Amino acid sequence: MSRVIGRLPASLDEKADSDAENDADRVFTDESDPIFPCYNQYPKKSIRLSVSKNSARLKSINLNDVPKKGVTTLPIRRKGFRTLEDPFRKYKVPEEVIDFIFSNLRKRDLLAVMAVCKSFYAIGTKSKNWLITDVMERPVSELALAGLMKRKIRVLRLAGAKADPMSRVNIRLYAKTMHSQCRLEFLDLSRANLTERQLLIILKPCVKLQCLSIEGNILNNEVARCISANRDLLELDISMTRGISAEGARMIVQNCTKLEQFNASWCELDKKALDVIVHNITGNIRKLSLSGSVRGYGLNGEHIDILSQKVDEVVDLDISDNGELTDASIATLVAYFPHLTQLSINRCYGIDPNMLIHLNNKASLRYLNVHGNITENNMDVFLRMCDRLRINNQLFNHTAKPVTNNDYTIWGNIMLEK
Repeated sequence: MSRVIGRLPASLDEKADSDAENDADRVFTDESDPIFPCYNQYPKKSIRLSVSKNSARLKSINLNDVPKKGVTTLPIRRKGFRTLEDPFRKYKVPEEVIDFIFSNLRKRDLLAVMAVCKSFYAIGTKSKNWLITDVMERPVSELALAGLMKRKIRVLRLAGAKADPMSRVNIRLYAKTMHSQCRLEFLDLSRANLTERQLLIILKPCVKLQCLSIEGNILNNEVARCISANRDLLELDISMTRGISAEGARMIVQNCTKLEQFNASWCELDKKALDVIVHNITGNIRKLSLSGSVRGYGLNGEHIDILSQKVDEVVDLDISDNGELTDASIATLVAYFPHLTQLSINRCYGIDPNMLIHLNNKASLRYLNVHGNITENNMDVFLRMCDRLRINNQLFNHTAKPVTNNDYTIWGNIMLEK
């Protein structure tokens, strides 16, 4: 069988040199330069294509045809080629039906399905599977965080997440995320090693938060401004944060007036920031933790007097590790705070241990934690004199904490995937 050897051009700009190659050039039906179905469009060496003169089907190939919308075909098409139609469009399957199918998938399988096509991605993004999402102790990038903010997530746990500081989204996506709004109500960022930019990607779209924990993260004025936008916030944990200023503290306590639990322990509060919190805190507070303030600028008797007037409905108060407290503070605690049920004054060495016995006379008090205040030799005597109270029954304070004793729930929401 005779064969014709056609030499194809080495570059897209090179034209045929002679009419002897017309038979091979007619493999491409239009007169424009051919676009080869290969990854290297500019080969260093010339490509030689061998075709038979009798191959009429191969001669009918047109590489420049634009496929019809909704029709999937092979990159090289012949006469009478078989089209692959999208069955979901062909039979007009409603999005509600597809969403119901997706609701039975695990999140890992849902992500795989969302990579199939644009319509699946759009439906998968709105799926109810994302209502409760757990990314605990997993590596996350800025692109992943921006994608999470687009979905209908109500409960999100990023505790212990490991951020990728080298992966950054472009300016347009970052600006779009900053101007968007999400449906998050419960957000756990405890011990998440996130940068300021990553924190803003998460917190800026949030305006409906009810419970938030940013334990161990950065808390500068920009982050505080994002937190203050959530006017319906009920529980806030900023323990062990760094960078908080008096202005940031003012934005939080003045705007979040519905707070019921507030934990500001061990977050390096200076005198100005502490004064702002004590003077402006809402009267709705039921649980308050101000333990571990800076030595020399910490909580003192004057602050306790102000709190007795501002938060007289408090039931759980933790003022541990404040060396500025004196015996007068104990007298204030006994005389005021009529609903106080649990009190923690661990390692407050400025208080005389004999004064702690007067707390047994407070009718509302049930639990008292005095770790480090009473020596082991005197503990038996102290227990006999305070026989009405449960002494040192709690090792840790759980004010506004997402997890108490059950790692599978945060603020009462079950995180286990069905």
